[in-house]
Amino acid sequence: MPNNEFGDFQTPLALARRCLEVLALPQHGPIRVLEPTCGRGAFLRAAKERNPTSIRYGIDINADYVQVARNYGTVAHANIFTRNLTDISWPDPTAPLFVIGNPPWVTAAELNRMGSNNIPPKKNYKGMPGIAALLGSSNFDVCEYIILKALTELRGQPLRLGMLCKTHVARNVLVECARARIQVATAALYPINARRWFNAEVDACWFTLTIDPALPQGNYAIDVHENLFEGAGKIARRWGIVGTTLVSDLDAYQLVRSADGPSPYTWRSGLKHDAARVFEFTSFPENLESEYIYPLLKGTDVFRGRHQHPSRWVLVPQHKFGEDTAHLQYTAPKVWRYLIGHAAALDNRKSMIYRNRPRFSVFGHGDYTFAPLKVSCSGMHKESRFQLVTQAKTPRGARPVVLDDTCYFLPFENSTHAALVTAILRSPECQAFIQSLVFWDAKRPITKKLLSHIDLFALPCDRSTIRATAAAIAADAGVRFDADEATELF
Repeated sequence: MPNNEFGDFQTPLALARRCLEVLALPQHGPIRVLEPTCGRGAFLRAAKERNPTSIRYGIDINADYVQVARNYGTVAHANIFTRNLTDISWPDPTAPLFVIGNPPWVTAAELNRMGSNNIPPKKNYKGMPGIAALLGSSNFDVCEYIILKALTELRGQPLRLGMLCKTHVARNVLVECARARIQVATAALYPINARRWFNAEVDACWFTLTIDPALPQGNYAIDVHENLFEGAGKIARRWGIVGTTLVSDLDAYQLVRSADGPSPYTWRSGLKHDAARVFEFTSFPENLESEYIYPLLKGTDVFRGRHQHPSRWVLVPQHKFGEDTAHLQYTAPKVWRYLIGHAAALDNRKSMIYRNRPRFSVFGHGDYTFAPLKVSCSGMHKESRFQLVTQAKTPRGARPVVLDDTCYFLPFENSTHAALVTAILRSPECQAFIQSLVFWDAKRPITKKLLSHIDLFALPCDRSTIRATAAAIAADAGVRFDADEATELF
């Protein structure tokens, strides 16, 4: 990725030409071509070559780039974040409009870390709820912001959009179009080799949309092609919105959609503290009060099957989020002195979730964190593997295992229930359902939202097979399993 505040990937001309060919940019007749962040003007140049009679308009913040791009069209030296695209004066405002380009591949959070001034207005523009916004769900790619800004400001007229972007940006744009009722007529995605074209290790694509405000309702499905070059005419699968859910394979989803309902259990996230060097240990800390020390599993431990033998420990100074910590000075003086010794690091954690909270707070915990049994999976890996986590032996006796914030889990007191749920989650039917929803290229493919869609007891599983699998899981974990109780739970 580029180490600058503009996310600057200049588009190779050969790639721009192919993109406009796939977009079917007309080769004759009057059309309007708008590139919101045109850089040196590769797309404007490709549009000029393909249709010399086109009216081409670009915008860029870099004065040197603007001078080069003006060889291929009218280019304004302006900031796209403050420039309203409806203010452009077109010689022929009725000509078909094509919005094209390659906006910056950088996130708002990355720009903040760089102290950049080249940043969109600070607002929770997707309307995320408070906690989600604080935890980063409202963070976004600048590319995503620019695409949505263009679609929002120009939504009153028909247009064709084509943008190079990260694959997850295309998904987010489709979801936001559905939420904002921007009338999408067609959508398509063509994967590109980002390493070849930009020396970038990301999943990226050429993303096209047709917007038609005259439609009675939008069509929020994307045809995913095999490749921009060799497989541009071959549709590998279709993504789409079903209700309010983004589905990764519409055809596969139709076969298992009966299991799409609210989960009968509440999925939980693991512990978040943003200070591993302070809160985590590779050996049991004998010098601290043991009632605040727990065995710890990370997502990798769960995924790799190392869940029965935790090798880390974590200090949990609160039992619930927001609980006062001042009492530790008297009830756990060793823990208190330890935390005071690391106060500089803890008091300067950047996440807003810790602001105006009791000192040394952690997040993502409650009574469920300390349940003796947990059915868990990693959110970060490219496969859904579910494990039954039991209490672990410590120098002070058996203790509940705490999971970190790369994990999701269901807490249980009853071992039969826990083993049965683990077996259901591992079943081919459940795995097929997850496959129809999940996007494996995402940074965190498995999410709480996805897991909460699984109605475990609506899956068309063979119950005798599930009971047998559950019994084996319980035996492996060394916990009790009651077949009659399992039957009742079904």
